[in-house]
Amino acid sequence: MGFAARTLVEACPGPAAVVDTDGRVLVANGRWAPLFSAEGTVLATPDVLSTVRRMTPADGPVELPMVDSTVRVTHLESDCGAHRRLVTVQAPGPGAPAADATDRAKSQFLALLGHEIRTPVTTVVATVDLLRAQPLQQDIREIVDNVHRSVHGLKALTDDLLDLARLETGSLRVEREPVPLRAVLEGVIEPLQQEARSKRVLLLAAPAPDLPTAVLGDADRLRQVLTAVVGNAVKFTESGEVVVTAAREDADTYAITVSDTGPGIEEPDRRRIFAPFVQADSTAARRHEGAGLGLALAARLVGCMAGTIEVSSQPGVGSQFTVRLPYEPVPEQPGSPARPPLARRRVAVVAPSPRSELALTWLLISGGAEPVPVSFAEATAGVRGVDTVLWCDDSHDPAAVERAEAVTRALGPAGRALMISTTDPRTGLVRKPGLLTAPLVLARLVATLNQERTGVRGAPVTVPQFAGGRVLLAEDNDVNRTVFQRMIQLLGVECDTVADGAAAAAAVLGGTSYDLVLMDLQMPRMDGLAATREIRAAGDPTPVLALTATALQGDKERCLAAGMNGHLSKPITLPELRAALEPYLSPPAPPEPPEDAVDLGKLRELEQQLEDRALVEITVNTFLSELDGRLAALAEALRTRDHDALRATAHTLKSSSALLGADPLAEACALVERKATAGSAEEELTTLVAAVESAVAGTVRVMTGYLAEGAQRAAHL
Repeated sequence: MGFAARTLVEACPGPAAVVDTDGRVLVANGRWAPLFSAEGTVLATPDVLSTVRRMTPADGPVELPMVDSTVRVTHLESDCGAHRRLVTVQAPGPGAPAADATDRAKSQFLALLGHEIRTPVTTVVATVDLLRAQPLQQDIREIVDNVHRSVHGLKALTDDLLDLARLETGSLRVEREPVPLRAVLEGVIEPLQQEARSKRVLLLAAPAPDLPTAVLGDADRLRQVLTAVVGNAVKFTESGEVVVTAAREDADTYAITVSDTGPGIEEPDRRRIFAPFVQADSTAARRHEGAGLGLALAARLVGCMAGTIEVSSQPGVGSQFTVRLPYEPVPEQPGSPARPPLARRRVAVVAPSPRSELALTWLLISGGAEPVPVSFAEATAGVRGVDTVLWCDDSHDPAAVERAEAVTRALGPAGRALMISTTDPRTGLVRKPGLLTAPLVLARLVATLNQERTGVRGAPVTVPQFAGGRVLLAEDNDVNRTVFQRMIQLLGVECDTVADGAAAAAAVLGGTSYDLVLMDLQMPRMDGLAATREIRAAGDPTPVLALTATALQGDKERCLAAGMNGHLSKPITLPELRAALEPYLSPPAPPEPPEDAVDLGKLRELEQQLEDRALVEITVNTFLSELDGRLAALAEALRTRDHDALRATAHTLKSSSALLGADPLAEACALVERKATAGSAEEELTTLVAAVESAVAGTVRVMTGYLAEGAQRAAHL
């Protein structure tokens, strides 16, 4: 059992030991010996020994009353599949069950273990975010994105452990806020794309078209439940499909169904898969990794939300999990813009199963199209009144080339063939028809059917900079301190660093003016809470935000009581960091640009046309990043009196400005272009270029605000 077992028993307040199924003591804490059997010997108490030997993985904890104490035996499972038992001894406290002390110890142990895991994870998350903010080659981008997904998976596992501890101690809270069902479903399946592609598994998710845009519930808890259930389905499905649908069963009950074509689950295993740390195959030679925690946590979370979860399965065919939750629809806001209908109304749909056909049909109806379910034979024979065929295939299958050609021939030159590939179509054999990749989300389907661009591969994940500011970072971990400092600097903010609370208090009270202090809680010499109390005792009002990798109940309250202004949990992504800094880093007040420096309505129109705000943001970022070079080129052309270069540069800037709604800038550039073409005097051209520079300042201000608005949205997703 190693270090983890030793840590577990030491975290218990009373005597505790980990024993094997024969009752032999493997690891014990200092409070266990010499009162009980020593390490390496068999338990001497007959009742306890009998309980240990009879216990099965499906059994819950067993409590055995003794003369002056209570012995509790709990099943454990090591990471190599071996079965163990945790034996704890407590004297009953006044008015409290004997198990409470163990539960509290377990909760604290898991929280502290979470801190130890989050500390290195914080470094990796921050470093990967810095990489993703850079322009990268596509193959490098994919490697970085894979690391990003993996480390967030580790973070999710840590959070699951902590939530399980909160559930056991009754301290987990369920929120009641608007839940955008489609966004949650699509957000759950998209990170699973790489795993599904690697096994040629078709992954789809679709809410019923008649569902409300949002319902009242807890979005984070629902996301946790579906991540566990859908992730489990993808993990165990080696071929075929995983389909997620959401529908209303009655006025206040919503059913989310996850079906797969995996190996299925035998009846005995169905009764225990919702127990923690259990896999249907728990042998050392099992094919699938995992702690066996996801479904257990999902079941407990569903119960907290007053819902139910059930599974039906047929071995060799697949499984179906159904989550039922009581939700209330959020009233639609008056004047909410309707999604524009698809350009092509009737679309033939060829799907491998009734479930995937249902999902694709719902996606098309939600986009405004009329789906026509057909077989592949019917699609290749031609379907009356249909000029678009949407079907699922594998772009790496040589036979898929022939199937694509057959569909294309049946449609004729005016028709549109669209293949949904279960594998990466960029490296596939099929080239002729339109290609989509699973998992398929509504915005990308609509954009593709309307023949619109849907994104730029390899582009940086953009976060707009602040217009200055100075932050003090107090962090004792050298690597985290360096990475956090680089993240803050990437946001356009100066960052000083210290390694402990005493140095932090001295820096703040030493005369340097800081807009904000980011304060780690656990530091040598003086911790973050004590440092903040010292700063407040001196009457200094500098805002302080806590940084912590622990998740102990009461952390937030202790931070506020010490005088801190807020609380951030590690790991922290770049968008999250920017959102946290924004209230404290107000930009300097440059001359206000004209209100019409940029027509934001034109940017909104681009978003609607492309069904992809991220693409518009990337375009705006690229435009802003090129402005300094454009202005330098104008200045150089003026200096060298190169009217051709002046005209060409002004023309290029005019075109891109007009596209993005920067009409005053476009007009200023057009005037430079006309005057340079006409050979006007240098004095006049210099004045006109100065007008361009002035228009640029207003354009940058408005467009930066547009990007900041997008960053705020991303941080709250």
